[in-house]
Amino acid sequence: MKFSLVRLSIFFLLAILFPFVQKQWLNLYLFDINNFTIYKLLYYLSGLIVPIFVVINSLNNFTYYKFSYHNKTSNNDIYGKLLFLVTFIFSTTLSFLILIYILINLKIFLNLFISNNEYLVQFDIGKQILFVAIISTFLIFEKTKNFIKKIILTNFLIFSTIIWYSQINNSLLIDIAPSYIYKSGNINLINLAFLLAIEQFFYLWSYISCNSNLSDWKVPVPYKNEIKPILNILMFYLLIVIYYSILLK
Repeated sequence: MKFSLVRLSIFFLLAILFPFVQKQWLNLYLFDINNFTIYKLLYYLSGLIVPIFVVINSLNNFTYYKFSYHNKTSNNDIYGKLLFLVTFIFSTTLSFLILIYILINLKIFLNLFISNNEYLVQFDIGKQILFVAIISTFLIFEKTKNFIKKIILTNFLIFSTIIWYSQINNSLLIDIAPSYIYKSGNINLINLAFLLAIEQFFYLWSYISCNSNLSDWKVPVPYKNEIKPILNILMFYLLIVIYYSILLK
């Protein structure tokens, strides 16, 4: 979680320079489009570098959180009805985001490889509420919570890969992606927006559910340094947004 100025500067330079390198590989590949060249291979594989980097960074820095020690006798605690409201809002919101994000990718994946799959990807309100409740339950426990995070990152990697190879092969996702996703703008940015929202709520939920907070039914008010990771997450994904914005110009 330590984003020094030097590291942030390096990430910023990479976010700006790497898409220009990719474009140069594309131009060199297009000079000899009928033959296999090293530039074609580099360009095809380069689309996986940033998504893999996002996944590795998220696993290393945005998953296994450790929080400062809080005085058990502190009066600055959230408890009772307020804690119930906070817990309900954050757990259901995070669970709903996870469910929708996975369903979007599942619909795209099934539309690519399976015809007549409408019955596989339709979830009415009752089923959605059931799955939100199941995910919320799994989020309470540390091991299953981290396992869900890995599923989310796998979903992101698959989604990013489908988008990349669809774009370089001039295959539009308009026929296979949900219309409300495709028509809302740059699909890469939609993909990142979902992951960013999940990352933010995942951190907040990790704080709420850490140690014995829920079993004691008492969550201490966070210190200032426990709010900084939210800004770190935001800065990191802003750099990834800059990268995709330059790449797709």
